[in-house]
Amino acid sequence: MSSVAVIGAGIGGLSTAIRAAAEGRSVTLFEAAPEVGGKLRQLHLGNFRFDLGPSLFTWPDLLLETLAVAGAHAAPFDHTRLDRSCHYYWEDGTRLIGWTDQQRLKAEIEEALGISADPVLHHLDLSRKGFEATRELFLEQSLHETSSWTPTRTARHLGKALRAWQSLPLTHRLNRWNARTGHPHLQQLFNRFATYNGSDPYRAPAMLHVIPHLEFGMGTFAPVGGMHAIVDALHQTALAVGVDIRLNAPADRIEVEENRVRGVRLRDGHRHEADVVVSGVDVTPTYRMLLPDQPAPKRILSAEQSTSGVIFYWGIRHDAPDLHLHNILWAEDYREEFRCLFEEKRIADDPTVYINIGSKTSPADAPDGAGNWFVMVNAPAGWDATGIDPLRTRVEQKILRITGIDVAAHRECEHILTPSDIAYRTGSHLGALYGPASNKATSAFLRQRNRDRRIRGLYFAGGSVHPGGGIPLCLLSGRITHELMKRHDPQH
Repeated sequence: MSSVAVIGAGIGGLSTAIRAAAEGRSVTLFEAAPEVGGKLRQLHLGNFRFDLGPSLFTWPDLLLETLAVAGAHAAPFDHTRLDRSCHYYWEDGTRLIGWTDQQRLKAEIEEALGISADPVLHHLDLSRKGFEATRELFLEQSLHETSSWTPTRTARHLGKALRAWQSLPLTHRLNRWNARTGHPHLQQLFNRFATYNGSDPYRAPAMLHVIPHLEFGMGTFAPVGGMHAIVDALHQTALAVGVDIRLNAPADRIEVEENRVRGVRLRDGHRHEADVVVSGVDVTPTYRMLLPDQPAPKRILSAEQSTSGVIFYWGIRHDAPDLHLHNILWAEDYREEFRCLFEEKRIADDPTVYINIGSKTSPADAPDGAGNWFVMVNAPAGWDATGIDPLRTRVEQKILRITGIDVAAHRECEHILTPSDIAYRTGSHLGALYGPASNKATSAFLRQRNRDRRIRGLYFAGGSVHPGGGIPLCLLSGRITHELMKRHDPQH
């Protein structure tokens, strides 16, 4: 029986482990933390429960597919489709609900902004066409295998992609051109989707315009029991298919002899032999710490990092009737916000504030009449948290100014995560949430490949490698990695 060692029990590591074990391989998963989940963990403060990591759930078919490979061993997982993606708030008093029904969205835009919303529907159709044109080529297979680039497939998908994007190079230019109304609120709304992988919408390639389709076309969803239910389902399924999960077991070295992996050495000195090793941790510590004697991919490790975040977890004794699960309070000058993030490496004086209230769809997460607020602002990777108190004050003032809710007066408890906390808890380089940023047309090709072509038996999964960060892409990385494993390191 082929033996597999997986390092890191995040979404990518768990999904890879499930697929390999369901195939009949002997799989051992090593996790440095006392719990699984990677960035997607949970926190209890008094009577409030918080999801510490990702808060948006889209493309649920990928999770259901991952669980389904376990057959009768799959853990149950329930989710609901939401009728809206987000509530949007601007400083000028404009409010807009992002209904997932496009005709309802059209009516909402026309009432809130006083313009024709027909160009927006065209914009969303462009996003759908771009997604369908590129998903098979750029998302659902390795970009780094020659077998992926057959002439027929490449010509077919690239041709569709170029037609869908009208050959425009940047997300911002595409949004500005195609919205046609010139309304700044719509441009800001669509620019934000480039931030879903921590990129700068004013430099990101137009390819990222496929992201709106995930919310407005495929839908926005809520797991029953909160986001941590995703981790619970993967964890229980992994155990059921025989994955040996070892917690509090930090890896110290991936052992390599004659360009072939031999296993994993743990920090306590224990050596675990394996035919295949999958690193599900960030690619930078993988090379710097686990493979220090191996040549590192310098271009990848030196790439510009995605944004991180400062996240306030607040138990708020207020029912916030106008807020929903996902809420955005916009910065007045969005371009300035990203100039500060990527050029000055600081948080803007007026940052965009994202508020997630999980108890809106999972009432058990907070007492009656209260909410478990996840409040986030974008921050540069590696941001120095010495300015946390003034930042909290600016965020509180913005929330009061736009929503009328005095969160400082209603706050019962607080927990804060900064980029350095995220780096420490998850091993992410500088606390970057999505690994390298996608600020260049070539960014997709500069992510770490899923299979090392020099060291036999070494593979990579997770948010810092292809195809990218976020729950759907981490699940895809597990699928891609396992498919490569079957092809290049088949069962004995």
